[in-house]
This record gives sequence, C-alpha cells and structure tokens, in this order.
Amino acid sequence: MNSTKLNLNNFKINEDLAEFYGILIGDGCISKFKHQERVHYAIRIDGNSLTDIQYYHNHLKTLIERIINREIKVKFRKEGNCIFIMFEYRDFALFLNDYLGFPFGKKGEILIDKEFMKNQQYLIAILRGLFDTDGCLYFTKNNSKNRYYPIIEISSHSKALLNQLHRVLSELKFRVKISHFKDSVKLHGKDNLIKFMKFIGTNHPDKLSKFNYWTKFGYCPKIDELNFERRVEKLNAGP
Repeated sequence: MNSTKLNLNNFKINEDLAEFYGILIGDGCISKFKHQERVHYAIRIDGNSLTDIQYYHNHLKTLIERIINREIKVKFRKEGNCIFIMFEYRDFALFLNDYLGFPFGKKGEILIDKEFMKNQQYLIAILRGLFDTDGCLYFTKNNSKNRYYPIIEISSHSKALLNQLHRVLSELKFRVKISHFKDSVKLHGKDNLIKFMKFIGTNHPDKLSKFNYWTKFGYCPKIDELNFERRVEKLNAGP
C-alpha cells in the first residue's frame, strides 16, 4: 500500500464503510483516468430510477456523505431509466484500491477483502449492501394461486465471490444454493427470508415493502402487477 500518499485517518473501517463496500461490489466501480493532463479518480454507483430512487435519495446519498464527509448529488440519465451517483475523491479511491483491494475498472473475480472477513458485523453490512444493489427478493406460486414462496437472490459475474458468499452464508446458518446458470446465490423459503431480514436486513424501500407486504398478506405480487407506490398504499391502508 502506498501509505505515503494517503491520509488513512480520513477513513474508518466500520459498518458504514462495509455496507458501502458491498454496494460497490454490487452496482459500483472506481476508475482512474487522465483528462486535460490531469489524473482523475472517480467512484460511481448505478441503479434503476424506477425502483431505486427512494433508496438513492433516502439512504445511499447520506451513507456516502457520512463516510467521506462531503456533499454529493444523485443524478439521472434519461436513457434506460438510469439513476447514479458519481463523485471524484482521489484519496478515497486510492484507499479503496490500495488498502481494501477494490480494483480500478472491471471488477473481474472480485472477493470480499480480508479486512472485512475478520468481523461478522462487517460481513453482515456487506451482505446488506450487496442485497440492496445486486440482490432481489421475489415470490413464486409453487402451484398456488398467489405468489407466496420467497426467494432471495444475489447475483455476480465473479465465481470466486459466489463461492465466498456461499461459505459466508452457510457459516451464518442459512440454507444457501449456488445457481451457476444464473450466476447467483439463492436463499429459498420462509425461514431463510425471516432470518435474513432479522440478522442482515435491507435499507432498500422497495425490497422492504415487498417483505412487509408478504408478512401482512401472506403473498406478494410481481412489480408489474403491483408497483412500489401501490404496494405502500395497500400497506398503509390498514387491515
């Protein structure tokens, strides 16, 4: 690590940073590029404005601002319903790369860094960040009329990360499977979902509303059948 160029006192290994690290693994990247004779260091996270807007404005923005002690902006791009956060911060990018092993550019066969593997609470925060970005919660019918059977899925193109997640989740006593066909780890069933929400949880309003709807009504329709706004309306409408 090139510690002479960094003031490591600016950044603390804590649950906030661990959750952000999980978010970066999921939907983020860091980059180093030259423009007009100057080297730039950028951190970027991309999402879907149809499902992630509350998450970006109500959680992700403030999470990052707590970590770096700087104000950032949530931005939009009309093409593809894209919502994103991008900011330049040389020391933070170098800290993520040099100290926590997060690669510049393509993530490739990325793994959770050893600094986080030492602490279960950090691992839980990383899992939460991963779930909120590259994870999904959905419900299948399983020969029933309604979508009542829950499945949690976390996707990654990194086979090394999927194997690592399988091991970590198994050590946390989840029943977990790897789907190589879909490049994901999966947690099936009611017991897994309840335990996941209790011990790992989510800061994503859309995912939380699905869980709350399922808890209240015993099933949860697909998003094209019941979007986030209508789901929340029904949850707030009372019995």
